[in-house]
Amino acid sequence: MNQRRHKQNDLRFIKAEHVIRSSFICLIAEKGFEELSVTDIVTKAQIGRGTFYLHYKDKHDLLHTFEKELTADMQEIIRSIQTTGVLAVRQITIELFTYFEENITTMRALFGERGDFGFQTRIKEMVWYAEFSKFFVQSIRENGSAVPSEYLASYIESSIHSLFLTWLKKERRESPEEITEIIMELMMTTIRPPGVTVLPSGSP
Repeated sequence: MNQRRHKQNDLRFIKAEHVIRSSFICLIAEKGFEELSVTDIVTKAQIGRGTFYLHYKDKHDLLHTFEKELTADMQEIIRSIQTTGVLAVRQITIELFTYFEENITTMRALFGERGDFGFQTRIKEMVWYAEFSKFFVQSIRENGSAVPSEYLASYIESSIHSLFLTWLKKERRESPEEITEIIMELMMTTIRPPGVTVLPSGSP
């Protein structure tokens, strides 16, 4: 049996897991992922190296755990939406940014300038491109755009990721609802054919 899985119900293990993860996020923000070491993590967490290695192989294994969890959470939000078209895009965007706001300290560390570029690229490709963009592409195509789907998806992936990073850096950020309306207006205005308007929030 996997030792880590076997110990997941152990209170001491759970407490150590929490302090390792929180220390890791703090250290990314302070030093950057590339510069931090296991020694830094165990020192900040005030645990022994042996305790750390009961949980993770190294810092890359720890980062990979965050990657798997974040990807799964975002995919679950996107795939749970039952509507289609513009309404689906709006609902997904609100729920995603609500999730980001609820985990803002972690998001800022992982996606900030001191985060791991490979991690950020993988999330961009696995979620923004492979999952989120298909809803936007569908709604844009329904509005009469003649741009091939693969170009739309690529444009949406890059644009939404950039908008997300800009929002993330702000101290006085827009609410999930406010940033969603900004994204909807920017994306649909840029791509929609002349004469086509975006339905206001709440429209059937």
